[in-house]
Amino acid sequence: MSVLQTDLYTLTMADTFVRHGRDDLVSFEVVFRRLPAGRSWLMVAGVHEAVQALVDLRGTADELAWLRADGRFSPELVARLAALRFDGTVWAVPEGTCVPAGVPVLRVTASRVQAALVEPVVLSVVNYGTRIATTAAEVVTAAAGRPVYDFSLRRLDGPAAGVETARAAWVAGFAGTALPEAGLRHGIPTVGTMAHHAVMGHGEEHEQDAFAEALADHPEGTALLVDTYDVERGVRRAIAAARATAVPLRGIRIDSGDLAAEARRARALLDAAGLAETEIMLSGDLDAPAIARMVADGVPVDGFGIGTRLRSGEPLGAVYKLCAQHDTDDPELRHVMKRSPGKETDPGVHQVTRRSGRDGQRPAVEHLIHLGHEAIAGTPLLRPVVRRGTPVAAALDLAGARAHAAAERRMVEAGARFVPASRSPQLMALRDRLSHPAALSPRDALVVVDVQHDFLPGGALGVDGGDLVLGPIGRLLDAARQAGATIVASRDWHPAGHVSFAERGGPWPSHCVAGSDGAQIHPALDLTGATVVDKGTEPDVDAYSAFDGTGLLELLRERGVERAVVCGLATDYCVRATALDALDGGLRVLVVTDAVAAVDVTTGDGDRALDELRTAGAALATAP
Repeated sequence: MSVLQTDLYTLTMADTFVRHGRDDLVSFEVVFRRLPAGRSWLMVAGVHEAVQALVDLRGTADELAWLRADGRFSPELVARLAALRFDGTVWAVPEGTCVPAGVPVLRVTASRVQAALVEPVVLSVVNYGTRIATTAAEVVTAAAGRPVYDFSLRRLDGPAAGVETARAAWVAGFAGTALPEAGLRHGIPTVGTMAHHAVMGHGEEHEQDAFAEALADHPEGTALLVDTYDVERGVRRAIAAARATAVPLRGIRIDSGDLAAEARRARALLDAAGLAETEIMLSGDLDAPAIARMVADGVPVDGFGIGTRLRSGEPLGAVYKLCAQHDTDDPELRHVMKRSPGKETDPGVHQVTRRSGRDGQRPAVEHLIHLGHEAIAGTPLLRPVVRRGTPVAAALDLAGARAHAAAERRMVEAGARFVPASRSPQLMALRDRLSHPAALSPRDALVVVDVQHDFLPGGALGVDGGDLVLGPIGRLLDAARQAGATIVASRDWHPAGHVSFAERGGPWPSHCVAGSDGAQIHPALDLTGATVVDKGTEPDVDAYSAFDGTGLLELLRERGVERAVVCGLATDYCVRATALDALDGGLRVLVVTDAVAAVDVTTGDGDRALDELRTAGAALATAP
């Protein structure tokens, strides 16, 4: 890879990194955010090409001279590029692996300059290779055991893509390629038939002579192209040429017309001539649906050549995003994330673990994205392919990739359903800590739930760590007042002998009795301008939600509130119930995770409540 095979802004950023001493260690991950319509998986390829580009990263004398002459780059950057050799680490899923959207498929950990320079090439080859492998895998499945060959070179966007296309298709299950260079570089079997112009050069009346020459010169297995003029006549002349030369007619190819009908006529002629072993290959703008129809209809075809449609379909849009970096005073990687709406990234260095399950009668394939240090049961997919600049040969073995892809295809062909990727609770908690709520607006309501003495440590029903929410809630109150948002505080306001109390068979000790000190909201919270709503005021009616019997939903609707920002105590009871009721009432909901605390009667109840709220449609974030 040339140091100039990158975007200009990458070079200008690299110059800034070098000038300011910011060439520290970083990690970037490649992720397919979304899949083309109608797809639930992609078959990953292009990893080999990405690794090759990284280890070949160099700046030639001419390139360095261009950088100097351009005038925009510092001598320090040019010197750095002159000595540049990739010495980072790369992890990737094995080529041939099928993955759903959102799964990291490759990670580069290297100096900031190196990792930034390689972004365009890494994305180019992984996007392209994966697109080809996915299409090729679908074609191979459609062919139902019949060999499929790569005829695509003349249909590609430039000859440089030929070898990459042939390799990705071979990984996915193609039986060979028409490109000799791919045979040289990767040992892929090469195949060939003949072109129409070779027949036309003899003239229509001498088509048989063209066939005879081809058979005599290449008796090892040339397939004759029989559709230059008329398929039926071409087949008869191919049979005659084989008899005249005494060379077995191993195959014919049909490239135009009604391929199914022509194949049936050709098969009948060949069988009548005693050439039942002669194979019929079809080509001509074929794709997986067309091939599947032919197979289902019983068309007598023995193989397919795929050209134009091998690169068809919607281009893929994998992204290469920073996920972790060193701070100058911290030897540990610091997690980072992008928060742009619709383009959020997962913070941290990840692993992807595959687990098998069932979806009714169908096998289901689940992928869990989690932090690399988490011990998760299942099959980890990301594996090292480059260590300190040196490729891991076993991880890049072409035969191994092809065998792995075959196993993945069999899984898909067995009807496996790819479940959308999920994230571990630790990763979700990290996302929540690094996310921040958008600035509150007049269309928001800050709902502070039950921050009362009895729910704080030392109270009748004290929540461990409940006092830790006071600081974040105080910041939220300040932000709400500055934004002109509605502020609501709820409180339990129970009569003596309330139905929830243990003395009446309820689950809780007596707490928050109306008018008592325990029922008062903590004075550290400045509730100036807030509306206070009381719940649980009826002796025989329990109520956890701030919306239960308080008229709060009607109040918020009158004020034009569109989103409830919920905080307070306790996560697994009153906060949970309040957030769910807000969602049921048509409000958007944001739960502020560092401004809530859980009772945790059973360990993990608070985390499970947050998971439930997230699934129900609530957003989770931290206080500003």
